[in-house]
Amino acid sequence: MPKMLFATVVCILMAATTAAAQMPEIFVGYTNLQGEGLPDRNAADNSIFNTDFFQSRTSLHGVNASVTAYNEVGIGITGDFSFARRERGQDFAGGRDEQNTDIYYFLGGPTVKFNRSHRAQPFARLMAGVAYNRFKASRDLVAPVGTGTVGNSFVIGATDFAASVGGGMDIRVGDRLKLRVFQVDWAPVFLRDRTVDILGSNGIIEPQTLNGQRQDNFRFSFGVAF
Repeated sequence: MPKMLFATVVCILMAATTAAAQMPEIFVGYTNLQGEGLPDRNAADNSIFNTDFFQSRTSLHGVNASVTAYNEVGIGITGDFSFARRERGQDFAGGRDEQNTDIYYFLGGPTVKFNRSHRAQPFARLMAGVAYNRFKASRDLVAPVGTGTVGNSFVIGATDFAASVGGGMDIRVGDRLKLRVFQVDWAPVFLRDRTVDILGSNGIIEPQTLNGQRQDNFRFSFGVAF
């Protein structure tokens, strides 16, 4: 958590350093994160998304927000935050199981926007920061009448270096209001080696090392900018 707070402050400061020159641009919208190596992968179907790309990933839904301060020629600094979740629940006789997978991004870096005086305004950006992966599993059991519910949960999370390369297109619909019709970011997370405790076959808690790897995530977003 301290790392996430630090990253948030850095992103805000980076975007604010040039804000005195022009009013910063603020974006708020929906994001669809295609996460690699996560549980509950996308099921095969007959839609246009029935491809190896989507079937090897998990869809998470959430919000994306950013602040960008540009200079006169369209070069700026962006501070970016996003949160996406995959939620799954199942009721059973006497209770309910829930599993939540959350991914937070805290990023910052340079952005270039082209044709700022035109109606269609494409942009490209390169950012770096941290990502926080969190998985929570819980079970709630219905207790005897009058005593409420009894529950237990398991939570594991990690903060790792992340980066982002992408861009999108804004369509101006007012003096300052723009529709961000699409935004695509390749947003890899560089997972470190870590040791976790698991329950072994003999019933004893045993440490197990998870090797670090690159988690190739993709973010698809749209919304409004002003």
